[in-house]
Amino acid sequence: MMLLSCKVMYGPTPKFTMGMSEKEFKEKNKSEMVLATEDGEKIFRMYNVLTDYSFFYFKNGKLVRFENGNHPDDYKFGPLL
Repeated sequence: MMLLSCKVMYGPTPKFTMGMSEKEFKEKNKSEMVLATEDGEKIFRMYNVLTDYSFFYFKNGKLVRFENGNHPDDYKFGPLL
């Protein structure tokens, strides 16, 4: 018999607060950086079966915006920050 937790089956639930540092965010979440600009703006992505894709927008090392999307590249179709 095999037991799986919801975390394994659905993916991690993001742990974040607006304004948190990029370092703290990366320590608390397993995410993938999908975009970085020369002026220090970065976007990280996480996936969860229940909530689809979550995108986290950082500017100057601080979390400034959070959005959900249905597709892995939804962050490309809105304003960066």
